[in-house]
Amino acid sequence: MRFSSTNTKEGNMPFAAILFICVLSSKGILIYNEEMIVACCFTGFIIFSQKSLGNTFEATLDGRIGAIQRELQQFLNPDEVVFLESNEQQQLLGISLRSITPEIVELLLNEMARCAPKCEKTVQAVLCRNLNVELATLLNAISSRRIRLRDDIVTGFHFSVSDQFVPRTTDTKKAFIVELIREGLVVSRMVSRNGGHR
Repeated sequence: MRFSSTNTKEGNMPFAAILFICVLSSKGILIYNEEMIVACCFTGFIIFSQKSLGNTFEATLDGRIGAIQRELQQFLNPDEVVFLESNEQQQLLGISLRSITPEIVELLLNEMARCAPKCEKTVQAVLCRNLNVELATLLNAISSRRIRLRDDIVTGFHFSVSDQFVPRTTDTKKAFIVELIREGLVVSRMVSRNGGHR
């Protein structure tokens, strides 16, 4: 009812405007000319087209907005579907991983128990090889030390014997005896130390 009364009022407005213009023209208030006629026609066109053009523009904009919303919904829906599917796949993967974790741990423990003897033998072999290398190095050092000690003893006695044939004074003989005793002590210490290491 309100809509029909509004349309009736809007439809009666042009006739009221025409009657108003006619009354004013009969009283001589308005003077007709081309500019007045053009202005009246333009005003009437605006009044008549306001309703129809407004509804047309509104309908066009509503349709365009609805189409854009539908396109956006169609564009976003696949992403939401993919997100939900990936989320479900991750949940299933987590469940499967939790279910197989005890089996993996058990397999690893069994593998460690199976490989432990082999690893122990390998470690023992490596340690034995290293000990043999160290022992060989030590024996070589002892042998070279013995050879060097023997050479030192031979050289010391060689100088001692050769010095006995040289004529010496009393002081020189005393110094020679002291030096000979000192060398003998050094040699005896080296021999005893070598025997202790052996």
